[in-house]
Parts: sequence; structure tokens; C-alpha cells
Amino acid sequence: DYPAPRAVLTGHDHEVVCVSVCAELGLVISGAKEGPCLVHTITGDLLRALEGTENCLYPRLISVSSEGHCIIY
Repeated sequence: DYPAPRAVLTGHDHEVVCVSVCAELGLVISGAKEGPCLVHTITGDLLRALEGTENCLYPRLISVSSEGHCIIY
């Protein structure tokens, strides 16, 4: 068996620079170079866009806990 993608996550207009996966909750959070962080299910459904404040437009690191808390730096 060869590994194959399970889903294609779409929605970013710019280069994706950070991603965090929480398998327990079935969530993927990704941050783009100049844009919002997007929350997807691991099957590819877009759930939410997390917009940063005016002085927080460039995410560099994302971490998600098994309880659903996320930290975006």
C-alpha cells in the first residue's frame, strides 16, 4: 500500500507557512503568509477563518491541544 492524500484543504490565497493537526478532534489549522488561519476537518471541510488583529497578520507557529485550544504566534 502506498500512502495517498485523504483530503485536499483549500481556502488560502497565499503561501501556507504553518500547520497543526489534532487527530483526536479531527481538526487541521493552517496559517498563510498574509492572511487568516483556517480551521478544516481532516476530511477537508472548511469550518472557520480566524482573522488576526491589525498587528498580528503573519502567523508563524500554530499549536492545538486535544481539548481544542489553539495558540497562534
